[in-house]
This record gives sequence, structure tokens and C-alpha cells, in this order.
Amino acid sequence: MEVIATHSNADFDGLASMVAARKLFPEAKLVIPAGAQETLRNFLAVHDLAITKLKDIDLAQVTRLVLVDTQEPNRIGALKACLDNPSVEVVVFDHHIETDSVCAGRSTQSVIQQVGATTTILIEQLRQRQIPVMPFEATIMAVGLYEETGSFAFASTTSRDFEAGAFLIAAGADLNMVTDTLRRPLDPDAIALLNDFLEHSDVHYLEGRKVLVATSTIDRCRGEAAGVVHILAELQGVDAVVVAVMMDDRVEVIGRSRRPEIDVGWIAREFGGGGHAVAAAATVKGRSLAEVKETVVRLLTTHYRPTLLAQDVMTRPVKAIETDTAVTEAGQRMTAYGLNVFPILDEQDHYAGLVSRELIQKALFHRLGKMSVREIMQTDAYQAQPETPFHDVEIAMIERNQRFVPVIKDAKVVGVITRTDLLRTLHDDVLKSARMKTLRPSSTEAEIGGPHRNVRGLLRSRLPHHLVTLLGEAGQLADRSGVSLFVVGGCVRDLLLGINNLDLDLVVEGDGIAFARKLGEMLRARVKTHERFGTAIVLLPDGFKLDVATARTEYYEYPTALPTVEQGSIKKDLYRRDFTINALAVRLNGKGFGDVLDFYGGQRDLNDKVVRVLHGLSFVEDPTRVFRAIRFETRFGFHLGKDTVALIAGAVKMNLFQRLSGHRLLEELKLLLSEREPKQAVKRLADLDLLQFIHPKLKWSDRLQVLLGAIEQAVDWYRLLYLDRKIEVWLVYMMGFLEVLPGRAVTDVLKRFPFSEAEARTLKSARSGSQGIIRRLTGKLTLKPSETYRLLSGLSDETLLGLMAKTKGDSVKRQVSAFLTNYQHVRTILTGADLKAMGLKPGPKFKQILDRLLDARLNGEVKTETEERALVHRMANLSA
Repeated sequence: MEVIATHSNADFDGLASMVAARKLFPEAKLVIPAGAQETLRNFLAVHDLAITKLKDIDLAQVTRLVLVDTQEPNRIGALKACLDNPSVEVVVFDHHIETDSVCAGRSTQSVIQQVGATTTILIEQLRQRQIPVMPFEATIMAVGLYEETGSFAFASTTSRDFEAGAFLIAAGADLNMVTDTLRRPLDPDAIALLNDFLEHSDVHYLEGRKVLVATSTIDRCRGEAAGVVHILAELQGVDAVVVAVMMDDRVEVIGRSRRPEIDVGWIAREFGGGGHAVAAAATVKGRSLAEVKETVVRLLTTHYRPTLLAQDVMTRPVKAIETDTAVTEAGQRMTAYGLNVFPILDEQDHYAGLVSRELIQKALFHRLGKMSVREIMQTDAYQAQPETPFHDVEIAMIERNQRFVPVIKDAKVVGVITRTDLLRTLHDDVLKSARMKTLRPSSTEAEIGGPHRNVRGLLRSRLPHHLVTLLGEAGQLADRSGVSLFVVGGCVRDLLLGINNLDLDLVVEGDGIAFARKLGEMLRARVKTHERFGTAIVLLPDGFKLDVATARTEYYEYPTALPTVEQGSIKKDLYRRDFTINALAVRLNGKGFGDVLDFYGGQRDLNDKVVRVLHGLSFVEDPTRVFRAIRFETRFGFHLGKDTVALIAGAVKMNLFQRLSGHRLLEELKLLLSEREPKQAVKRLADLDLLQFIHPKLKWSDRLQVLLGAIEQAVDWYRLLYLDRKIEVWLVYMMGFLEVLPGRAVTDVLKRFPFSEAEARTLKSARSGSQGIIRRLTGKLTLKPSETYRLLSGLSDETLLGLMAKTKGDSVKRQVSAFLTNYQHVRTILTGADLKAMGLKPGPKFKQILDRLLDARLNGEVKTETEERALVHRMANLSA
């Protein structure tokens, strides 16, 4: 007799695997050895799958035992006796990787592979043997596959599971029936169990992950406890859940994990149960609920790093001041760095106390500005060490109403924990639950995830493999060097937007130049350093480059000044950037590789398609950010935030742009006018009253709108024509600006902006000489090709595109187009050497003859070398 069986408290993956296994062993009987989940029992009450009861099986007659979705002897009930019979052949199909499994050791043929569901393994067996599957069978298998993989959403899901699902759909699986079977509205007992879990739960931070341990004495929901645990994990937004439920004479332990690194299968096996990293269960007898919970907590906290530590959430490096710093200076430095609290260091750089902005302001109110901060500092504030459990820091900050905790090691300040750090860590579970929201009815795009997000998969899918490997190696080097490493800025923004961007900027919390040198040595690359700015460029042998910088903070001595830069933390480094969508970082260190750092809501603004500054003085400090804001707005199809628009209006009223050097303003205009649709950006400049800072007489008008539109068409035409040829697009648009300005204003613009000699010459000639050229091209007499060539030869491509844009008629456009596409590429066959070989004496006549030959070729008068030679002979005879 052949028997196919699954584990106790059978689920749909077990049942589906049994149905699939029967296709391989048609004579076998299906047996559920030790109970099933309630939903499975309800399903079998409606659908007869010819399940044989265990009591009707004569174990002595069993010759082959096929186990699916399990290899644990303790989970197959009385069938365990078959394992002791050497004449019984044992076959195992399972997706749980077990070590020292008795069943697997007895098996003559076993397929144990780490996929999302055992059903997948059986489907692959059927496909390999070309065994057909009927629609109803496919539906049952689909129910098991969908349940075990969470409809392909669990972290354990593999590409093989998707392929298995595709096969089942092709075989006729009824997805409506799958949905109806797996849809489980919570009944009152399940709701009571869920509520009891919530009331009797504790959170543990393990390896930087959040694990919920809960207990319950409600045993009215025996078959549905696993489903309730899954809901509990989703509801609380934690990384893993382990629950213990008291049921009569035993305790049921159920684990679910959204992070394979928190292995709940290991926990279950410690209790004699089984499962895999993301889903497991065990039955414990002879121990109380409290004992089981205590054991679960002990196992978790001894196997993994016990708790989230202060060093995991602290900000570093730290800005501090000395004990002899005057109160007035301390206040000024707080304002410059945007801080509210300073640690104070003594002469040995040891921690001495804290001073807050409130204390500084009170001292200044009492006219004590010259007093040293030593006289007013707080010396009894709570301090933490790097190994202090985060929970202890949390309690101290709340109970003491302390906003700022210094982290001390060997009497020195190695980091600080602020209220922001505390709140971000405490509410990480809430923020994380918004990682991927449901699509809006009117939206076709998935929302970008919340602040706690890992983009390891995005990096692997959107960057070339060798770059992902490079970033991983750089992160490992950072770990060995004891520094934190991040990729930051536009690359991260574009990664989240799905835009290709291989311009990688790395930031190091520590000495960026020293790290760049180590990285260059590891990669056998050249390194260029800029000591003043703490930056370096790593040039790889294949020509690829990495920009490496030290994490910095900055302040501005006065509005529009260049920033003063000092070493800082990654948080401060991101804060100094222009917009929230650019203030994003991805950690590259091995442990947190791919984690997104989003302190300022950049992902939210990417989601909402908003360009927003980080603080109210952003444009005061650097007015050029206004032009970058408009550039990003038009490039991505975003809109400026209301507060950002108001701040731009304020900067205009303050006349800050007049204080900008012509060089800085010109660089931003070049970038803006080089975008794909500059006309829209120029219109936005006009809407925000910013064109006046190019020149007060530059206004938005119908004429300018038409001209910019014509330039846009000409540039698009050129780009299609010459895919490998680049032009200075901004220069063509600048010609458009000068075209609508009066002569005196043109002179002002040429003086205001530091154009190169060639650029200034091109702009002047385009402004003063273009009308004459247009008149010649549109005259009554039709120009020969040679005449068009002589008229346009020597003009830059930018000037030619300007000519095309300035004229309304087709004649100029046709002739410029003919010049660009044809005339300028025409060459004579004969050269000066050929003329010399024909007996002509070198001299001024050579040029005249070659020019005449070129004209003849352009006009179609000669086409072959013979015809060219004949023309040369005629010209030579005439001259003689």
C-alpha cells in the first residue's frame, strides 16, 4: 500500500502537494495524519478528494510513504511508526530546509528545495514528466500555492513559484474559486484572539529589526490562529511575530517573519516543531504559557543581538563647543549650524555638560553674553553609552523630559540621540506600514515607499551588475574601515523614479579622502583629491568614476555667499542640499545595504510630485536654487510646493538675484536652457518674475513664446538628424532672448554674464548679422547651392538653428537644412596634389580653382573626376 501524507494541522499547501503527488503515485491513498486547519476542513466538507482516514490504514501494509510539506517525524502522527519499518520506502517533497532530518535520511528519493511552497516542487515534477493537470486539480494546487506565498507577496517567494502559478493558470485554474477559498473574514473568535494578542504583546528590537512576542489564553480559534498571526504582523507593521496560545493541555507556538534573517523556523525547531525562515509552528506539552513565552524571548535575545542599541540610532559626528566659549559665540554657532543643544568639552576634549538654546537666550536676556558657557551648562543630564539599550534611552528621555542625550565612550562624546532620532525609531513601524500603498483609482503608478525602505532589489534591477558589485565591495570596505558609507542625491532620486542615472556620489561619515584612497587601492584605480573640500574622485581603469565626499555641514556668512563647509553627519549633509527629493541616501554598509535614509520627506514629495525646499532660508542662502527648482519641476513634470513658491516670491522682493555673480547665474541658466523643454521653464521664470534678473527689459510676450517654440522645433529636428553630434542648446535659446531685447540691453547682457570669447562672438553675430543672411536667403533671386554654401559656411550649428527659428517662411529652413544635411559635406575629388601633378604651379590660383571646383560640384556641374579634370583644364587655359 502506498500512502501520501502531510503534516499535522494540515494547511492548503500540504493538501495541494498531496493532490499533486497523487498524480505521480496514482495508486496511493491520501491521508491527513493529525488534524487540519479549520478552513481546510471546511473546504474538504464541500469537495470530496477521497481522503482516507488514518484509522482505516493498516500500517503494516504500507510499502511506500510519501511525505509532502514536512520531514518531521513528530508531525505525522501514527505514521511515524512506518519510519521504523525498514521495508517501507520513504519519499519526501518539502520546501523546508532541515538539518539532520530523520525522514530525509530514510528517504530513497527526496526533493527538498528552498522555494515559496512545496506545491511548486510537485508542479515542477509534473511538468518534467509531462503529466497533464485537470482544471479542478490546478485550482486546488493554486489555492495551496497562493496561500503559502501570500499571493506571491511573502519574502520567501521565488521566480519558480511564479512559473508554477503561470502553469496552473494555463491549466485552467479557477482564480475566483482561489479567492473565495482564501478570503477569510474574521469571525468573533478570531477578533477576540487578535485583541488578546494586542493586549499581551511585547516588542523586541533584534538585529535592528522589530519582533513582536504575544500570548493568549483564548482557545476558541484553534484552526484560524495562524491566519490571525499573519493579520497581527501586518497590523503592527513589525518584521516578525512569535505567538504562544494556550490550548487545553498544550501550547501552540506560531511564527511569521517578513525578514528571512529573523528565522522563526529555528525557534519552532527548538520546541520540536518545524517550518522555514518565514513561517513555522510547534506544539509544546508539559509547559506553561509563561514558561513558553520566557523561552521564546530567551531564544530570540541570545541568538540575535539582544536589543537596538544607542549606537544604532545616534547621530554622528557631533558638533561641540569648549567650556570657555562665550555665551554670545555659542548662540551664533547654534544659529549657523541649525542646532538647539551643544555638548561642552573640557581641555582634554572630555564631556563636561550640555547647553541649550533656551539657556543661551536667557543668559543673553540678562546681558551675560561675555560669560563662558561653563557657568551655565547642565552637568547632570542623562548620558548613554554606545551599548546602552535603546529602550533605556527612550525611558530616560521621556521621564526626564530630556530632548538631547550625549552618547559617551571613554569620556568622549561619540554621538548624540535627539528627540527626532527617538521619534523616528519609535514610529518606524507606523511609517513602514505605508511603504507601498494601494493604487489610487485615478492613478496608474505605485507610490514610492515610506521613510523605512530597502532598495537592494531596485539597485540590482536598475544598475549594471558590475556597479552593484562595486557598491557592495565599497560597503564592505567601509565596514572594515569603521565608517558609514552612502550613495546620495540625484542617483537615489532617479533610482526611485525609475530613471537611469549612473552618476554615483558617495558620502562617508568620517574621512572621505582616506576612504577614497583605500577604495582606489582596492579597485586599482587612480584617485584625485581636493583636500580643501574633503572630496575625491576615484577613476576606475574602464573610465568610470566615483565621486567620494566627507559628510559635511555648512553655513552661509551672508545671503548669496558661498557656503562655509565643515565635517558633519549624513543627516546634516543631506540637510544642506537644495530640495527634499535630493536629500535622500542609500546605505552601502553590508548589514544595512540598500536601506533608504529619508529624514526630510523626500519620498513623500516624489510621490506627490512636489519640489520643496528643506527650510525657509534656503533661497536666501543660495538664490541659484530657484533656477534648479524650476529645472526639476519641468524635467519631472512636478510642481513647486506652495511654501516654495512663497519663498521664491520673498527672494525676488529681497532682490537677492542681483547680488549673484554673473558666473553663478550663467551656469544655472545654461543648465536650465539645456533641458528637453526649456520653453516651459522660461515661462515659469516669467510667472515667478525672474526674467528681470537676466535683464529688466526681458519680458514674456507672444513674440518670445513663438520664437522659443520655433527654437524648440529646430533643436528637436537637429537632435533627430545628428544623434551623435552635440550642440550648445542653451546658446540657441540665449540667442532668442537677445533677439527680443533692444540693442542697449543686448550690450548689458553681454557685459553681465562671463561668456567665452567664442560664445560672445556667436551671440553678437547672430543678433546683428542674422537679418542680412535671412534677406539674402529669402530674396527674389533663387540662390544656387554654392551661393547658399558660401553664405552659411563658417557659421556655427547653433547660429544656423537660430536662423531657422527666426524666419517664418520655409525657404530659409529648406536652405539651412540642405546646408546642414548635404552642402557642408560635399568635397572635391581633386586635391592640391592632383593639381600639382597636372602641371599647375602652386599659388593663389590653386585656391581659386579648388573653390570653383567645389562650386561646380555643389551646383551639379561636375560629378566625376574626369569632369573635374576637364573643368580644371578649361580654367587653366583661360588663365593662360
